[in-house]
Amino acid sequence: MKLWIKLLLGSIIGLLLGLLLPIRDGSTPEIFSYLKELMIRFGRYGIFPLLFFSLGYGTYELRQEKKLFRVYARTLIYLVISTASLVILGTLSVFLLNPGRIPIIIESSSAITVPGFGDVILSLFPTNLFQLFSSDGKTLMPLMFFAFFLGLNFSFDRLATRPATQFFDSMSRIFYHINTFITELIGIGSIALVAWLTFAIRTAPEAGLFSQLLLVLGINSAIVIFGIYPVLLYFLAGKKNPYRWIYGSIAPAIQGFISGDSFFSLNSLLKHGKETFGIPRKVGSTTFPLFALFGKAGTAMASSISFIVILSSYSSLGITIPEILWIMALSFLLSFTISGIPGMGAIVTISLLCSSYGRGVQEGYLILSSVAPLIISFGVMLDVITAALASMLVARHEGMQKEIRLRDYI
Repeated sequence: MKLWIKLLLGSIIGLLLGLLLPIRDGSTPEIFSYLKELMIRFGRYGIFPLLFFSLGYGTYELRQEKKLFRVYARTLIYLVISTASLVILGTLSVFLLNPGRIPIIIESSSAITVPGFGDVILSLFPTNLFQLFSSDGKTLMPLMFFAFFLGLNFSFDRLATRPATQFFDSMSRIFYHINTFITELIGIGSIALVAWLTFAIRTAPEAGLFSQLLLVLGINSAIVIFGIYPVLLYFLAGKKNPYRWIYGSIAPAIQGFISGDSFFSLNSLLKHGKETFGIPRKVGSTTFPLFALFGKAGTAMASSISFIVILSSYSSLGITIPEILWIMALSFLLSFTISGIPGMGAIVTISLLCSSYGRGVQEGYLILSSVAPLIISFGVMLDVITAALASMLVARHEGMQKEIRLRDYI
């Protein structure tokens, strides 16, 4: 059975459970909240070691083929252009679709903090290098940096480093096999993820007030996935049917939406990247973690849309053109700073937009608490699809993509 069918069936079962099971003084949602956290941890179980060994060996291979710089350059170009484009689309669509204002709801919450740029740089160089292997599982960048640095040094003396490269190659394949086993079971885990998401919306106060905001997010997502991306793929990928690649990204997209977690979605991206999109390990191990860390095009779009709705709700005055440009620029820039918060990207970005804007809107993001999980889910879904398609284009332009027949898609 195709992986996307397993995920879809699990999601339908989870939706039905979330809609039909009684809440019973909160005990049922608490059970599914625990199961959701368990599934997120299970899905991430083998990701960090898989990326560490794959990126180290992939960097070595790309350097030997003299394609290292080109692969990174193409990845960064797609990453920046996709984020800027979706921010512009999302911002302009709010004024075109004009969702209704949301009544101000008084909520309380603890402050959201994000590591500063200086702290991020310091994290790359811990006082003890082995601390990289005992992190809290939220920070992928230091591990990636070390793997990249190791990969660069595998080629200084190939005779001396051959045992190390063989070890990295072998461990990469072992953890890929482990990741395959985990990916096959995610369909069952999707039941808990969707049930928790459904309970979160059911128990949220006044969730119906946000229907127009969610409609705007849904319309934008549909336009991007079925309109803009297919047109770009048609011209950038050799004028072939682009919907075959949209179809190939269904499973990672579902996994991104139901989890709202960019790191959790990596296991599906890595497997589908190789076995559906034909992306070789040396490219996928580079592009997918970079997009998981910095490729937040969908999150940036969801954040800009949500912030404009908040701003319109707090003030009856129109939003000026300089303010629109400010929102787009800051949404774009902030998307590159939330790499250490894989499961709350959109709501953190919105909170940072509110605090940066000031003028009484510092805690405006709290009015979205009821539907925050759905806003995050829309953002991550688009992040994941963008990562899959951009990685395919990078591999294709470098002549390293293997053509996979549609019937052989996993």
